[in-house]
Amino acid sequence: MIIALVGFANAGKTMIFNAMTHQKIDTSPYITPPDITHKGVLHVEDMRLKRISEIIKPKKTTFATVECIDVAGFLKNNPAHNSKVIREIIDADAIIYVLRGFDDPSVIYQFETIDPFRDFNELEYELLMIDLDLVTKRIERIDEQKKKGQKINEKEREVLEFLREHLEGGHTLREVNLGDDQLLEIRHLNFITMKPAFAVINLDEKSFNEDKFKENQFIRICGILESEIGQLPEEEITSFLEAMSIDEPVNKKIIRKAYEILNYISFFTAGPQEVRAWSIKKGTKAVDAAGKIHSDIQRGFIRAEVVSYDDFIMVNGDMNLAKQKGIFRLEGKEYEVKDGDVITFRFKV
Repeated sequence: MIIALVGFANAGKTMIFNAMTHQKIDTSPYITPPDITHKGVLHVEDMRLKRISEIIKPKKTTFATVECIDVAGFLKNNPAHNSKVIREIIDADAIIYVLRGFDDPSVIYQFETIDPFRDFNELEYELLMIDLDLVTKRIERIDEQKKKGQKINEKEREVLEFLREHLEGGHTLREVNLGDDQLLEIRHLNFITMKPAFAVINLDEKSFNEDKFKENQFIRICGILESEIGQLPEEEITSFLEAMSIDEPVNKKIIRKAYEILNYISFFTAGPQEVRAWSIKKGTKAVDAAGKIHSDIQRGFIRAEVVSYDDFIMVNGDMNLAKQKGIFRLEGKEYEVKDGDVITFRFKV
């Protein structure tokens, strides 16, 4: 999974990125060139995996990971700059809007006032215009090919016209319901507003608990405090969070929300060598989940031996006891993997 932080310049994206990835990237107030990106890897902490590992006591425990990308800040009414920024996150699975909610005169801003709700709409508009430009140019290219007597994809053009009308109406493409056949026609275009997205408001300590920020759908983050948390030793984080009245660190909030909007779940493999968590889309078949581990396992798939997490804990990892209790299941290729399944894949080489 790849998630990308997007926002206007000096909204505090890099500060939040540092907090999430425990890096120390410079947070200068100067405008960052559009081709500068920062990348980091987040470990998806899952208490279920830790509990399984305590039972199995493997040589290695491996958490699922999420790649995080921090791109340059957007500039209002600067499509050339913003289009270059977007190129850096074309492969992202989800986008996180970082909205400035802190008021600090020493950190310059493009807008005269601090209003994260306005900024959300402005960001949506900037991204929408990038997609509209892409749609328009693609249609023009298809029409030029037709004039030259070249064979064109009429189905693709039909879908593009539909999308252009939608964008011109001020709606992002994630609001459009397209069939699988229609999505197939535009799969090569990577529209940015078709990607799942959610927003976080970067607040200061003073405004963090204000009602106007509590009563909305956005995730509240105090970037300054989170950056301090990101540099603390693991054993000091819990007490610091309690002292600052923060329920959990930013990386956990964002990862959980990303899993939610992308419809991701986790399954586990457990053996003496390694206990590991794997992230997949909800509804993934067993044979495809096997391919997440290795293509050879998918190709030679025989069956999946499955125990739910709760049942695994109940029998303390004893598969013989699981069989006696009838909670050990043999599943075929078409089985839809459930969140928390502990699976052993059997396959032929």
